[in-house]
This record gives sequence, C-alpha cells and structure tokens, in this order.
Amino acid sequence: MPEPILKLEEVSKTYRTKGSMFGGRAAGLVKALQCVSLEVLKGEIFGLVGESGSGKTTAGRLIVKLESPESGRVLLNGEVLSTLRGRRLKAYRRRVQMIFQDPYQSLNPQLSIYESVVEPITIHRLAAGRERMERVLSMIQTVGLSPPESFVNRYPHQLSGGQRQRVAIARAMVLEPDFVVADEPTSMLDASYSAKIFNIILEMRKRFGITILFITHSLAAARYLCDRIAVIYRGHLMEVGTAAEVIHHPLHPYTRALIDALPKFGLAEQIPRYNTLLEEERAGVEAVGCPFFMRCRKAHRTQCGREVPGLEPVGPGRFVACFFPGNGGGAGGKGS
Repeated sequence: MPEPILKLEEVSKTYRTKGSMFGGRAAGLVKALQCVSLEVLKGEIFGLVGESGSGKTTAGRLIVKLESPESGRVLLNGEVLSTLRGRRLKAYRRRVQMIFQDPYQSLNPQLSIYESVVEPITIHRLAAGRERMERVLSMIQTVGLSPPESFVNRYPHQLSGGQRQRVAIARAMVLEPDFVVADEPTSMLDASYSAKIFNIILEMRKRFGITILFITHSLAAARYLCDRIAVIYRGHLMEVGTAAEVIHHPLHPYTRALIDALPKFGLAEQIPRYNTLLEEERAGVEAVGCPFFMRCRKAHRTQCGREVPGLEPVGPGRFVACFFPGNGGGAGGKGS
C-alpha cells in the first residue's frame, strides 16, 4: 500500500452565523466538521461525497490553508500545517493547489489567460522570460485548449464556462503540485463537458503523479474518477472504502439514500432500492445521537437517538459509522 500523503486527525471546524435584524433569526454556531479523521494515499484520487452543507468544501479549504481548524491536526507528508510559517508556508502553497467550483469567479476578469496562468510561476520564481511562456503554452495545450497561442491573449469573458474551467485547471497545475483539491469542478458544466474535465483530471494524475482530493455531491462522478471515497454528512464521516465497494455494496443508510437519489432514466416513477430515508424528519425528538438519526428509517430510537456511532472497521480498508450497517435495522423498524 502507498504511504498516506495527507492526514486529518480529529479535525473540527465551527462557524458562527450572523443573526437577522428583520427576519428574527438569532446568531448561532454551525459545526461544519466534527472530529473528522481520514487518510489520503499518495497518487490516488480520493473522493469526498455528500450533499450541500455536509462540510466537504470546509475540509478542502482547511487542506489548502485558506482556513484553520479549531481543533485537530492536518498533516501533509507528516508536516503539521499549523506549524508552517514563512518560507515553509510558501513552499507548501506551491505543493498544494485548489481547483475551485465556480470558473466564473476563480479567474480575475482583468487578467488575460496568459497572465492568469503565469501568475503562480511569477510568485514562486520558477522560470523567467521565454521559459515562462513555454510552460504556460504547454499547460494550456495539456488541458485541451488548442492551439494554445490562440488563447493566451484572450480574457475570461471571451471563453465558455468549460474553457474557463480548463484555464483554472491549467493555473493550478502549472506549478506541478504534489496535492490538488478539486472542489466540485464540474457542478456548473453540462454532462458532456463534465466528462471532458474528468478525463483531463485523470490525465493529470497519470502524467504528473499527483494526489487529488475530489469533492463532489455526485456518487456517479466519484465512481468514475475515484479510487476510494468517504461519505460525509453534517460534518461526520459516515462510510469509507473503495469506490466500487461503497457504491455497489453500501453499508450506511445515508450512502444508500444518496444512491436512491440518483436519477433513473426511462422510469415513470422513482422506485427506491434501499428506502432508508424518511419522508419527513422525526418530530419532537432531540438529536443527540447519530447525526443521521432524524432522517433514518432504520434507526433505533434508543440506541441511535442517544449514542453517536464511531467510524469502525468492517473489513480491509472499509469503515462505517452505524450501529446497524448493511441490511440490519433497529428494533423499532420504520419510523421508530
């Protein structure tokens, strides 16, 4: 097995929300990540899968040091991120890059494509003169913008959304980093262009040997791209394993609910395969146990409602945070 390049150890992150003067909404706390521990192996594409608000992007922002955890540690090659300062921090920012979700906002509209892609090279002083131009042209060619000479003097508003995202990938990859966080890079693109971006990511992994954390809400995309995946729900890891195992043999009720939510073309009605999701959350119940208890059809009111399951091994490289994984269910059964 390859060595882990990235580790998250008991990482937690909480945000404070602002209250509303007119809407009557009070300020509060949102726990984006709660004691998350995972390892990403060198050279793999690791998928972090979950619905909106699950904490996926927060994890990515912590890894690239756009934010800091309130507790726990993030390590790259054994180096604790919170200890990085000065030159070590600058070296880290060269080795770890991020591809953002929105290609319309990730590029400066006042910079040409050449200026956007060459900027990281300039900051890190990696090349000069003609060599800079050659590196930029080579990377633009690599992401499928051809001929590259016809793109370097354009501006973002002159490109389509898919072309902008290719430029964003070129900008992230021009430094030849060790680790890349790809935060839902195709969520704003149509299906045909998404497939092209996926193939570019696979080619980048093959050519440069980089490790990628792929953040997505789509299990289908994760199955296509990823070697292993972790399913996250409201800041908690629910299930971890190879992409094939987790998707074809899901053990956690939330993972099964995500699979039931996948579009099924050609059917007049959606027929859930696993049926683990309640139509409405349980009312009048204080959620102090499993984070998925309020929505889980198979939950046991006493155990699941009062205890938080740990992420436990259930096989080689397979982990699940559930008291009744697989086909099991609580004693109360439906809606208990």
